[in-house]
Amino acid sequence: MIGLRALHGYLEAPPDSTPVERHNFHHAFREAALIGVINAAIAFLPVFVARLGGTNLEVSLVTALPSLTGVLLAIPLGGFMQTRRNIIPWYARGRLGSQLAFGLVALASLLLPGRLVIPWILAIYGIATVFATMTNVSFNVVMDATAGTRGRFELMSRRWSIMGVATAGSLALVGTVLGWLPFPLNYQVVFTGFALTGVWAYQFGSRIQVPDHPSSARGTAGEAFSARVRSMVARVLAERPFLAFEGRRLVYAMSAMLTLPLIPLYYVRVLDAPDQWIGLMGTVQALMLLVGYAIWRWQARLRGAGFVLAMATFGAALYPAALSLTHGIASAAVLAGLGAVFTSGVNLAIFDRLMTTVPRGYGVTFNSIDTTIVYLAGVVAPVLGALLADWIGIGGALRVSAVIGLAGATLFALDRGPRPDSAPATHLEGVVDAESVAPEA
Repeated sequence: MIGLRALHGYLEAPPDSTPVERHNFHHAFREAALIGVINAAIAFLPVFVARLGGTNLEVSLVTALPSLTGVLLAIPLGGFMQTRRNIIPWYARGRLGSQLAFGLVALASLLLPGRLVIPWILAIYGIATVFATMTNVSFNVVMDATAGTRGRFELMSRRWSIMGVATAGSLALVGTVLGWLPFPLNYQVVFTGFALTGVWAYQFGSRIQVPDHPSSARGTAGEAFSARVRSMVARVLAERPFLAFEGRRLVYAMSAMLTLPLIPLYYVRVLDAPDQWIGLMGTVQALMLLVGYAIWRWQARLRGAGFVLAMATFGAALYPAALSLTHGIASAAVLAGLGAVFTSGVNLAIFDRLMTTVPRGYGVTFNSIDTTIVYLAGVVAPVLGALLADWIGIGGALRVSAVIGLAGATLFALDRGPRPDSAPATHLEGVVDAESVAPEA
């Protein structure tokens, strides 16, 4: 009974929150739990393509296609959503559209002849990334507004912890189900379940309440497209802290995106790990994320978000190199857990640092630039990873990604933080920190 009360309290806003904050925390945390369940699909989709006989390039395209779509559409979609009165309908519809794609993947693998399955999966996933881009562009803005006076670290550490618990349970269950049923029926069943869970998550995400865009930030009705582009370019170029952050972000994102398709390939082709072990490693990662969020939130209170950013990026960058040196499944699971601890710090600190560089009222516009930068890395890096895997092996490619990650971590360590006159919207309760006052896959 005590445990249930504690869990219920963790799913709600603190008692002294405003009514709107309590409403938003309620829906954001319940959406997070369901998104955490669906996150298991992201872990197993490249594995599914690999088991269908996909080449290194085709497995890498599972990561690269969403990024290619984002490079092309993030800024146009951001410009469009910046002109909308409220961002929530577009955020929620984007979530729903991207998650329904898993049901279509299951249907394609069930109905189509074998030679057409992988091309259709890639096509479906490519279309779904239009919706995913809508969510990615709007996510930081929605969460920053949802955080209210509680602060970004307060909201996001709890939200991502909830997602971690849900993902851990989902990965364990999915790994078991995949072992019970024959291939490919096992993947068809679990992907259909993920799509249905996405419909449920939509019910919560669509009810989050955030302020409307100010009329000055939405632009003038009938304003020419070229004039809007010139205005956006001038505004972005005037924000030097934002541009400096994005340069560092690009280098580090290249490492992260290079690693993404290589890890499932390493599990399947080097470690020869069965689905049950892949599910267990994902569970370990999800559980260790919870530990990481607690550790880094505590460290942010003691030493500031800059310390978290520097230490977490260095630790996360070393993980792929360490993985490439092991050939045991159990030791790979241990490394996956350690890597997740550092990744949690990267998630929190980069979100915080980004939002301190974004001018108020223009979050969608600036986040569309940030999303494009990450997606640009996602287009180039997975393809580069596939080429490196063919040339120097999967382990060698993982070590290359670690070198790039260390370069990005060094750039973040040299960053002196947000400008003194920056005005973060939120704060960590009870903390006065000169580097960062406060501050989701």
